[in-house]
Amino acid sequence: MQEILLPKMGNSVEEAEIVKWFKQEGEPVETGEALFSIQTDKAEVECESTASGVLRKILVPEGVEVPVLTVIALVGTADEPLPDLSQYGAGGSVPMAVQSEITVASVTPTPQSASVQPVPAGKVPVSPRARKAAAARGIDAAALAGSGVGGRVLEADVLAAAPESAAKITPTAKRMIENAGIAAAGIAGTGIGGKITKADVSQALAKPAAPAPAAAPGVASLQRVPLTPMRRIIAERMSASKYSAPHYYVTVEVDMKGAREFRARNKAFKASFNDLVLFATAKALREFPNVNARWLGDAIEQGGDVNLGMAVALPTGLIVPVIRQAHLLSLEGLCAASKALAEKAQTGKLLPDDYQGNTFTVSNLGAYGVDHFTAIINQPDSAILAIGQIKDRVVVIDGGIHIRPIMKLTLSSDHRVVDGAVAAQFMGRLKAILEEAAF
Repeated sequence: MQEILLPKMGNSVEEAEIVKWFKQEGEPVETGEALFSIQTDKAEVECESTASGVLRKILVPEGVEVPVLTVIALVGTADEPLPDLSQYGAGGSVPMAVQSEITVASVTPTPQSASVQPVPAGKVPVSPRARKAAAARGIDAAALAGSGVGGRVLEADVLAAAPESAAKITPTAKRMIENAGIAAAGIAGTGIGGKITKADVSQALAKPAAPAPAAAPGVASLQRVPLTPMRRIIAERMSASKYSAPHYYVTVEVDMKGAREFRARNKAFKASFNDLVLFATAKALREFPNVNARWLGDAIEQGGDVNLGMAVALPTGLIVPVIRQAHLLSLEGLCAASKALAEKAQTGKLLPDDYQGNTFTVSNLGAYGVDHFTAIINQPDSAILAIGQIKDRVVVIDGGIHIRPIMKLTLSSDHRVVDGAVAAQFMGRLKAILEEAAF
């Protein structure tokens, strides 16, 4: 009997939640085959089996968070007897508090009234996992006959009604649909045989969402949205940062005329304005190592490398992949790195090493028409740069009135690490690099 362990996903990941088992007990599994997915502190990651055979026992069910290197499953031969499960805890590796809840739920008798009964239209209870599986397959979960208590539609009901093999959709497109929480039924497939591809999902996500139906006069429409693991982690991290780090903010206006002309001249490769800001930020941080720093409690650690965190918005929340050693990259190299990370984030292919080790973070809401905002520090960083949109404004230069493309940059700093004068000097240098187009 071989043990499947919760893998160690980087030095900073100490525990993770089992999101989904791709195999059920009794099913064959091969080494290297996707066996389960986990939710780390920032992303959902698919994990491969480290053994071949039959999945004999799942010790940690979906939705349970356990430390890394915990034994979560057993793989053996079909007729091999199971070992004493007490060595993994009371029947498995699940923490005792969680086991008690699971045990109570499993032995509680189901009353006769809870058998599957017809339910009024629009009121069919659907489990979150069933809703997600139905969306990926383009079917209406509420139209299915539920086998759960009170007619609740379970994931198994959805899988029975529409097996995964019947869904004409590529694996990448399927992951994008699940992350976005949309229905595949509304997406026209352009692949072979009408298969939905990554490009089809991207095009669907780019379309404006249809307005929600208006509620009846005098009736308020309320909806309870369960927290996803990513949303819960974002809430915990941002609250901890705001409460523990004394934030203050410094804003400058940058004339992007030189940067705009640089982009027009540069034909070798396509650099976005965000790439130019990232490059200029890495350059300025090399001159201000006291901004590229972190608070340790009894000391301040100044980063040697500039590892730029690049905030990327996903339908399920915010993730920050890291451009490592950004100060050593040419502008072309930085453009390629940022594009690759953004694509991996959008398709759910980021690994834990892709979003760890940041020393400074940049967040850009300019594409959403935002002029100016203040961002919460992405700890363990001590500062984060917020980028607004480039907008033509009337400015006075040498006594004359001109129209220039102006962009507002705001630095949020941890006052325990970065003094106000230092932040002002850093922002002045960043402004100079961008205005001089010193790329």
